[in-house]
Amino acid sequence: MAIFAPSLPTTIKSIEWTTIGQPSDILSFNEAAPLPNVTGSNILVRVHATALNPVDWKMMKMGGIPSLLMPNIKVPCLDISGTVVALGPKAGKKVQIGDQVMAMLKFTQSGGLTEYTIVDESLVVKKPERWSFEQAASWPLVATTVWRALVEYGRIKKGDKVLINGASGGTGTVGVQLAKALGAYVVGVCSTSNVQLVKNLGADEVVDYKTTDATEKYTNQDFDIVFDTVTTGEWLWTKRHTLLKPSGNLVLIVSSESTLENPLQLLYTGAQIAGNKTLSLLQWGPGYHLFTAFPDGQVLAKAIKTLDEDAKADPVIDSVHEFTLSSVLSAIDKSKSGRAKGKIVIKIH
Repeated sequence: MAIFAPSLPTTIKSIEWTTIGQPSDILSFNEAAPLPNVTGSNILVRVHATALNPVDWKMMKMGGIPSLLMPNIKVPCLDISGTVVALGPKAGKKVQIGDQVMAMLKFTQSGGLTEYTIVDESLVVKKPERWSFEQAASWPLVATTVWRALVEYGRIKKGDKVLINGASGGTGTVGVQLAKALGAYVVGVCSTSNVQLVKNLGADEVVDYKTTDATEKYTNQDFDIVFDTVTTGEWLWTKRHTLLKPSGNLVLIVSSESTLENPLQLLYTGAQIAGNKTLSLLQWGPGYHLFTAFPDGQVLAKAIKTLDEDAKADPVIDSVHEFTLSSVLSAIDKSKSGRAKGKIVIKIH
């Protein structure tokens, strides 16, 4: 039997989309969405904050199979923090009603731009007490992504030299702090206005890409890991033999927005990626890894423990937006600009 906190509403507010298109054309504010039903090992979370990631608005423009796997009525944002208010019949092993939690939601479910959302109990991690809900909401997806990039694909170890491209962005700021926490020497690449921010995060060196090309500055197989958080990585891949050690790894997490809009471009990029991966397997030299992070409660727990307890790191927040349609659209525009310094957060409660 499900267990509920008292006085839950029957209807809630959500920001939703149902058809493919530009966010400004398809997003709507629903003031009377039904309260989600709690079943199985799911829990119901009263959302206090959610964070915006590029994948949230890119998904609105993709169409095809990704949207078919999602609910008919789609609620954006994969990151949440909030309070547990209901437990499904098979839940209650990790958390109880009243616990403050954070999680990365599944792509196939409704997201965090809502007052209440469902999440499988296995995916949640308790919120560190010293973090606000806004801080906690900003890290589930990027912490999961960065842990997999540096630990699972990069095979980072103490003393490694790591280059992080996009070091001032939402993912890059976490990458710098986690790499330092794991004992690496970190070189961050960012724009002029963000150099001091990246230094403050602990980077040992900072390269201003507006004045210096990192691939020309480092030509002696300097790095064990190159982690690119903002491009498709072709410019780094072509310089792999001078930038990376033979045993090193180039790790990528993104594809361009234009790739998602154009099927032919998607096929071309896919073939390019497959070719690079084949070369990395057949030739002596650096590894090539491009991946998408999926929710994983165990990975998130490891990342948060290292960042919070071991490194005493703090999320970097670019801005906090209100839970209104106009404010969310403004947040999406900021994300699209690529100029955010840290994470973009929407405060729900």
